[in-house]
This record gives sequence, C-alpha cells and structure tokens, in this order.
Amino acid sequence: MEIDLELEKQCDAIIAEYPKKKSAAMMIMHLVQEKFGHFDDSTINFVAKKLGVEPIEVYGMLTFYPMYSQQPRGRIHIKVCRTLSCALAGSIKLGNEISRFTGCPMGETRGVYTIEFVECLGNCVKAPNVQVNDKLFDEIRPEDAEKFMEKISALDERGELDQKPAGAKPQGAGDFNSAAYKG
Repeated sequence: MEIDLELEKQCDAIIAEYPKKKSAAMMIMHLVQEKFGHFDDSTINFVAKKLGVEPIEVYGMLTFYPMYSQQPRGRIHIKVCRTLSCALAGSIKLGNEISRFTGCPMGETRGVYTIEFVECLGNCVKAPNVQVNDKLFDEIRPEDAEKFMEKISALDERGELDQKPAGAKPQGAGDFNSAAYKG
C-alpha cells in the first residue's frame, strides 16, 4: 500500500500530542486502518518506523485488538460479542442467525458484510451486544435477527453506518447512553 504525504503529516500531528511516540500507537493504527481498511507488511513497517518500535510490536497489537484487520473487510462490519454475559443471553445463536440472513459465514467477508464473533464490547448489562462499524446495538435477541438486519440495511442506505474518522470525538447524547460509558 502506498503511504502518501498526507498520511505522514496526520501521523506526525498525532504523535506530537503524546509525550512518547509509542503512546500514539492505537491512534496511528486507527488512522491506517481507516485509510486502507486493513494492514499489510508495508503498513506494519510504516507504523513501526513512525513509532520507533520493531514491526513485531505493531503486529502484536494488530493481532490482539479486533478493531484492526490483516484482511480487507466489508463495508458493513458486524461484530457479535461472545463473552459470557452475551453468550448466556443468546449471542451465539444471534450471530448464527445474522450470518444466515446475510449469507455471510461467521468469520468471513462476503459482499458488503464482514461478520465475526468478538470478545467483550463493554456493555454486558445490556446483553447481547452487536457492534456494526462504529455503532453499538444492545439487547438484540436472536429471534429478532431478521428485523435487526432490516434496520442495519436502512441505516446503511441513509449513510448512518459510515465510519467516523480516526480521532473523531463522540457527538451527541447517544454516544454516552451506554452503561459502558457510565462505569
């Protein structure tokens, strides 16, 4: 992937906000993920060079955090929580139902969809939880999977699933209504 001067400048601006280069790792990786949609060797090496670390450190974060990918993802990225509280509330069945309705196998990308199980989305009190791109949806019951996907299609048609730019600040009261933000 080709690293342009604009990306270099954006990364330098982010790094300048931190006392140590390495502290900017997550924000730089978000920026790269947003620009390219996934990481390859060239982007891993770019981030490592910018941060002054070895590529293996960037690769470690890339493989640990589910928000980063080594493979291109669909425009609609569906993450179904499978942590205990969500699993007990039916998230495994929900994920399989979403997979069935979209025709996209779990853990794969087909057409506009990427669907995967992920660990905790940080809203256990309102399980089961699903994150679609940047939006968190809670208390989605498995029997409502078809209705949920109709809602997702409508949001997509209106452009409401478009990803927020890296570093964007949350907007509006809706971003803070989740128990995950209330501690």
